[in-house]
Parts: sequence; C-alpha cells; structure tokens
Amino acid sequence: MKPLKRFSFIVALSLLIGQGLTAQVFADTKIAVLDWRTALLGTEQASAEFKMINEALSADEKEVKDLAEQAKKLQDKLKKQASNLSDDEKRQLSKQIQEKAEEFQFLGQRLKKEQRERQETYVRGVRPLLDDAVKTVITDQKIDILLDRQAVTYVKPELDITALVIAELNKLQAPTKKQSKGSQ
Repeated sequence: MKPLKRFSFIVALSLLIGQGLTAQVFADTKIAVLDWRTALLGTEQASAEFKMINEALSADEKEVKDLAEQAKKLQDKLKKQASNLSDDEKRQLSKQIQEKAEEFQFLGQRLKKEQRERQETYVRGVRPLLDDAVKTVITDQKIDILLDRQAVTYVKPELDITALVIAELNKLQAPTKKQSKGSQ
C-alpha cells in the first residue's frame, strides 16, 4: 500500500472507531434540561411570597390606576368641550393632564422598582435552596449533563426536570414554613 493511501486508510479507520466510541459514550450519558426561572418561581412559597408583595403594594397600585383614570377623564373633557372652552381653560386642562401623566409615570416607575426589589430579595434568599434542590435531583436521577432550558431549541418533555426540582424545592422550603409559623 502506498504511504498516502495507508495514511488515509488509518485516518478513516480512526474516524470510524472514534464515532463508534463517541456514540457509545453519548448512549450512556443522561442529559436533562431545567427552566431555572420556572423552578424558582413555581414553588408554593414563591406564590405566597409574590401574593404578599402584590398585596403590600396594592394601595400604591390603586393610586396609579386612579391617576390614569383621572388623566383620561380630563382628556375626554378636553376633547368633548374643546369648542366651548377658552384658550386659557384649554391650557389649564392640558397642564392638569400633563401633571397627572407625570405623576402617573413617576408613581408607576416607583411601584415597579419596589416590586422588582422585593422579588429580587426573595430570589437571592431562595437561590441556595434552589441549588440544593437541583443537586439532589441530579444525584437522584443520575444526570450527567444539565442544560438550561432557554439554551435548547427542542427537548422531549421527559428530559425536562423542572417539575422535579420544584417538588424538591417545596420539600426543602417546608421546614422553613413550619419554623416561621412556630416563631410567630
């Protein structure tokens, strides 16, 4: 055999053997995906916490909605009575609408910021428990590779461990709920 043909033959044989080994390695590898956000926010405690946050901020939310309604009423009044109003009255109504809009925007941004800060505080506190829940599920399910669900275009539902992680996180958070109820 000529040296070039022998080299090509060896390379081809190596590739075939390598593909066979690679296929075998991947056949023995258990891959799963996890939607981290859903796992973190899908627990009973997260639902209760976010409900409490929304209730705590409901007065502010009502104030923002009231401002929006007031501004809309002023706009409607300006549109309907524009022909009957003097220029001075039109300017006054426009100024009131502008003030309501600015106040609406300010309060709306403040409300969103407060809500986001409270949610982030909750997430920071729960993140270590989430990591523990993920490690437990990985160990129990003998998972070799865990991918973020957001990075995967398609996955079979049976490879998604999000529900298992939520269940494990609920278990881990259960003692926390009992302790906080007992200390009250």
